[in-house]
Order: sequence, then C-alpha cells, then structure tokens
Amino acid sequence: MSGLEPPFGGHDSGGMAARIEGIPEQIEAALAACTAAPWRLPPGSPSLLAVGAMGGSAIAGDLAAALYADRLPRPLLVVRDVRWPAWLDRDALALLCSYSGDTAETLALYDEAKQRGARRAALTTGGTLAERCRRDGVPWLALPGGSPPRAALFSSFVPLTSLLHILGWCDDPAPAWREAAAAVRALRGRIGGAVPERDNAAKQLARAIAGRTIFVYAGSGVMAPVATRLRQQLNENAKLLGHSAVVPELDHNEIVGWERPGAFHRGLTVLLLADPEDPPEVARRLELTGAYAARQGADVRPIDPAGGGRLARMAAGIAFADYLSLYLALGAGVDPTPIPSIDEFKRRLAASGA
Repeated sequence: MSGLEPPFGGHDSGGMAARIEGIPEQIEAALAACTAAPWRLPPGSPSLLAVGAMGGSAIAGDLAAALYADRLPRPLLVVRDVRWPAWLDRDALALLCSYSGDTAETLALYDEAKQRGARRAALTTGGTLAERCRRDGVPWLALPGGSPPRAALFSSFVPLTSLLHILGWCDDPAPAWREAAAAVRALRGRIGGAVPERDNAAKQLARAIAGRTIFVYAGSGVMAPVATRLRQQLNENAKLLGHSAVVPELDHNEIVGWERPGAFHRGLTVLLLADPEDPPEVARRLELTGAYAARQGADVRPIDPAGGGRLARMAAGIAFADYLSLYLALGAGVDPTPIPSIDEFKRRLAASGA
C-alpha cells in the first residue's frame, strides 16, 4: 500500500482530500445560504414529501428520513427511478434533486410530477432542471457548483432539513447542524490528511483492510443510511465493490450466507456501525451478528467516529466514511475523483438512444 501522507499530488488530481477536509465549512455555508435565501414553497401542507433523485443527490433524502424517523408527522420517501409510484398525487410535494441539473432520471420524475399535478420544488446547481423550474414557476434553491455530487452532500442535506422545518415537520435544525460542524471539525483534527498515520485511526484502518472485500453492517436506525453512504464512497472514491446491510433484516436471510465459511469469508472485513440510540434489541442483534461473522473467519471491526447529538453522530459517521474511502484510494494509487465507469456508461446509454 502506498504512503498516506500529504502532499498527495497526482493521486488526487481533483482535490478530493481538500473537499472532505472542507465538510465543516460546507455545512456552515449551507446554513448561511438557507438563512439568506430560504425556501418559498407552494401553499398548503403536503400529504408527503417525495424526494426524486439518484446517487449522491438521493442519499440526503435517506439521511433526513432516518434523522427524523421518530418525529416526522408525514412520510418522507426517496425514489430512485424514472417513474413515480402511484401514491405521488396532487396532495404530495415532490422535491427533485440533481446536482448537475441534467440527471435524466430526475428530469423524467420532474416531468411526470408536473403531469400528475403534484407540487414541486428542486435543489440543483442549474442545468435543465433549473430551466424547467424557472419556466414553470417552481421554487428551487441553487447549490454551489464545481464539485462532484458526492462531495457536495451537505450542501443538499442542510437545505432538505430546512425544508422540513418550514413545513412544520421538525424543529429548527440549525443548532444541531452547528454541533455537527463542530463534531466533524474535531474529527478532522484526529483523522484528517495532516494527521500522521501513527496517530490516525482512519489511515490505520485503511492500511489494515487494504485488499479485502468490505461489508458494512449497521442497525436499522440513523446509521443505516450512513452504511449506505460508506458503501457508495467505497465504490466511487476507492473504486471498490462493497456491500451494506442492516439488522434485524439481515439476520433473517443474509446471515445464512455465513454458514459455510471459506476463503471468501476469510477475505472479508465487516465494519459495524452501531449507534447509542439503537434499541437494545437491535444493538444486541448487531453485536451477535458481528461475533458470528468473526467466528466464521471475517475480520470484524466496530466503527465509532464520535459522540454528541444524533445529527452530529451521523455527520461524523459520513465524514469518517469519506476519509476511509479516500485513504483506501490513495493507498492503492487510485485517484478518488474521476469516475470513468459512470462516464462511459452514460456515453453508451446516450448512443443506444435510451
């Protein structure tokens, strides 16, 4: 495995390390933007909020739904598709999220929401989505541009929580976001790029699990979408296949896959994302699942990036995932920013006429 100390030079041509280091400032800038240009939503209280998005733009919806799962009076649902389910109707609010504004699936959802007469709002840097919002008089918030969508997560996550507050579905999230920014800033002081490997738990973990297949197991609460985010960052930043699942569901099916251990199982690292608010029943299941995987030959490692409030813990978990994926990429000599596989797929999709 290559060295993990800066400067990273040509291995980080797109500046992903600096983008991850800038998460606390991204949170604070998003809070300031929400204050300067708050949402102007269509009148009336929607029956549900439907987030239509893909990839790095969709995960903010998953995170918000988990953050407020025990508080939201109405459903928050995330759709990653080209068509809405039947429940999207005139009483719903459709929030279309596309960082570029040109995501084909999100534009299809925008058009179908319009056809169904649903109220709409959008988050984007511009592009076709912004053009359609301006044409139709649909409210939208402008995101700061110039970043890979996955590195702009908090630029979308913060205004989504602001939208929920304006709907009256949650308390003002600003104090929790300020705590979250402080928690990630403190985490940066412990695992940031400038912290040498001998003192850096994320760099040490990256070196220890390099070359292994990574599974991420979490409880079904606030860490479930953080596990998804970690898996996605392994995919896009480190260019690795990965897997994520949650208890208690995985204990009704996936656990059987551990019954006959072999070389594959011994090559697995299982990262456990527990949370203090996991119900005791869920916490016990996650613990037992990890112990079973270890008995079957896996390398099992609990991850506990930070304490604090619920949002601070989520934000620190996301930041830890970002740093870990960065160090896995750099250690393998992989540039974390380019995504040639996605670019090539889009070219082939366009050439096919789809």
